Amino acid sequence: MSRSRLEEALVLLCVGLGLFIVVIDVTIVNIALPSLARELQAPFATVQWVVISYTLMLIGLVPVAGRLSDIVGRKKLFIIGQLVFAASSLLAAQARSIEFLIFGRIVQAFGAALISSNTLAIISDTFPPGRRGVAMGIQAILISGGAAVGPSLGGFLVTHFGWPSIFFINIPIGILGAAFSYRLLPDHQLLKHGERLDWMGAVLCVFGLGALFLGLTEGAENGWSFAPVALMSFGAVTTAVFVWMQSRHAHPLVDLSLFSNREFAFGQLAGVLAMITLSGVQFLMPFYWQSLRGLDAQTAGLLMLPLPIAFMVISPLSGRFSDVFGSRGISTVGLSMVGLSLWLLTALDASTPVFGVIWRVFLLGISLGMFMAPNNNSIMSAVADDRRGIASGLLAMFRYTGQSLGVAIAGAIFNFSLRHAGNVGSGGQGLARVLSAIPPGGRLPADIGLSFSWGFQSVCWVYLPLVLLGAFLSSQRNRS
Repeated sequence: MSRSRLEEALVLLCVGLGLFIVVIDVTIVNIALPSLARELQAPFATVQWVVISYTLMLIGLVPVAGRLSDIVGRKKLFIIGQLVFAASSLLAAQARSIEFLIFGRIVQAFGAALISSNTLAIISDTFPPGRRGVAMGIQAILISGGAAVGPSLGGFLVTHFGWPSIFFINIPIGILGAAFSYRLLPDHQLLKHGERLDWMGAVLCVFGLGALFLGLTEGAENGWSFAPVALMSFGAVTTAVFVWMQSRHAHPLVDLSLFSNREFAFGQLAGVLAMITLSGVQFLMPFYWQSLRGLDAQTAGLLMLPLPIAFMVISPLSGRFSDVFGSRGISTVGLSMVGLSLWLLTALDASTPVFGVIWRVFLLGISLGMFMAPNNNSIMSAVADDRRGIASGLLAMFRYTGQSLGVAIAGAIFNFSLRHAGNVGSGGQGLARVLSAIPPGGRLPADIGLSFSWGFQSVCWVYLPLVLLGAFLSSQRNRS
């Protein structure tokens, strides 16, 4: 291995350690929510904020962190992010009340934003165009792998060591990652001397996006009462003011001129639509296996693996092909195949053979793997070197936005179907609360099972035109 290839591999190692703990932490906490509610004596509605606060802060902070990295340097912020993540994990593990734990998660989101907003920018700085797609594919493996490992690892840790262990495990990884990054990451990024961070824009961005997605989450879960509608309205107005201010700022937090680049703009929109599908299906499948089919959690977890495995196998290959043949054709075919996969998933019900479910989900993983790495390669290659930080931050923001929208859309459709299936959905209970109340190995009553199947199929039908729109947008990007 030549020196340059060795340096590239070491950069991927450093970036991988940081990215892995951020991605795995999104999913590992979910499995611990029942234990948190019991041991900290907190109601379910409050415990949910352990997850919600982290996600909302990430959505608002990643564009701020991305812009900051263009000004002060990516390596410095990446290292700070890992140290903040490790320190906040210690803070969360020591929590003796649910309120203190939520505070620890908010601090943790600051560190996660500094890490995730710099990941693709560091890769783009390090890898030349001819090898960048493979690196993007490996980065996609880390995202999918972390999401796949999180629930099973979380279950093992909570069962044998208690809920604080899911935070303690981040501490050595964060410290080790920071040490490696300090020693191995190069200092070759361009600094924007003389520019300052738009602090007013940062505040508007965090509060606007946070309120918007908090209202969306609450409305999808508990119904569209005054509170979620008011939150969404406040978020929409604040975000609109933010965009207006950015168009008039000398050194904006978000360079709106990036969206005049069709490669960048269409790639971001297509990425959001793909993430809506991925997160929605990943959210629904555990309920499908456990609540509709009556399988235990361990078996359901194993049956969830085909999607991330297919994603991880295909991503580096599609990234490499995008280096050779360009991103436009591969990403368009990938999203078109996602549409085909969703159409096939509309046939699922309680009587579908297990293998019939597995091969459909496996095809979805292959299709998403074909799309993600080429699309990220296209987006990051379309911006100037001194704008890669904000481009990476926006890409992360749109990724988390797609995840939130996917779950919210799926939850809203399911809540509608369950509320019209009898007494199960009455009282404003959401999908997660209704289905999580079913004992392990238990199944939904027959009439509710039919509503579940209808809801699952409806979600796939709703996602299908969104994915086809994404495929169209992908086909319209620059041909180079």
